[in-house]
Amino acid sequence: MKKLLICMFVAILNIAAAPVYANDAHHQAADNQKSYSAKGEVVAVDSTLSKVKLKHDAVPELKWPAMTMFFNVADKSLLDTVKVGDQVEFEFVKVDGNGPSITKIKLAK
Repeated sequence: MKKLLICMFVAILNIAAAPVYANDAHHQAADNQKSYSAKGEVVAVDSTLSKVKLKHDAVPELKWPAMTMFFNVADKSLLDTVKVGDQVEFEFVKVDGNGPSITKIKLAK
């Protein structure tokens, strides 16, 4: 009986310790999220917080008007490619609870 209880306890621990994947039904991975594109002007760069403030054009797919707002960046090194006053083209995903996150940014042509 004691061995049975120990086996049950170990089985319960294994189930509880099973990994939780970001791509489950309730938490979609950023790679699978819809990406949106926009153009804008860099207003501020905050490398400490990995954010960039952009004055961007409207994003019709999201029913967003043109506005100025902060975006997180998926990779902090993206901030090394832009400076205040640059005209840029960028792609971003909406991340639940964390706001939009830029996945690509480059100087506009």
